[in-house]
Amino acid sequence: MDDTLIETVKQWNITSSLPLQVGDFKLTAEQHMVQGHGKDKEYLIFLYTNDDNGWTVRGTINPETNELFVRTDIGMLEFALIEFITENFESFRNMVESRLPELIRTYYVDREENFSVLLKDKGITTVDWDDFLPESYAGFRRLIRPNDAVRIINGSYMILAYYDGATRSGLSLMYNILRDDFFAERRIHNFPNLVHDFDSSDLKLLKKALQERLLPVLDSIAADLKAAE
Repeated sequence: MDDTLIETVKQWNITSSLPLQVGDFKLTAEQHMVQGHGKDKEYLIFLYTNDDNGWTVRGTINPETNELFVRTDIGMLEFALIEFITENFESFRNMVESRLPELIRTYYVDREENFSVLLKDKGITTVDWDDFLPESYAGFRRLIRPNDAVRIINGSYMILAYYDGATRSGLSLMYNILRDDFFAERRIHNFPNLVHDFDSSDLKLLKKALQERLLPVLDSIAADLKAAE
């Protein structure tokens, strides 16, 4: 780990350079090494946290490469925002200060501003999903619904997520605008597996599959969690 880089980072007055709150995301400057599996995982620079749903957006340094990242964790998925990856601290700081607050707002707060034409044309955001998608079920809380889809990676939106933060388990449903298809993933203690009950490219078929298969799939995840205890 580059000690000079760490010292430079410590001189960054983060709480004066970034808004203290963006929507429900609150900023803290937490500059310390994070351990994982008995070794240095990442050096944390700052953290935006949504206390309601547990989502975070954080600035980090890779201790092996000294690359700087902004990483997003929305429960069912964690990923790096590729536009912020750099080895140059000044570039990183300038990008974070000029672009990150607005990105958090449009990606994770006022999400409809980030809906693509393809997502809108598919009709996903106009269905009355609340008629048959419960807010919670079998210990899982609905964190994302299709009307408030979240842009993720590889041309996809996460359009539905049921999640239990305590066990890091749940179900997510994605729509890839490039392939025009729906696909789902379940996680047990953060270990992923694809779920094929909702594979489709037809919105009407997806709606029918969710009406028929959502609760049984969530029951199955809950049963697997209990078996793993």
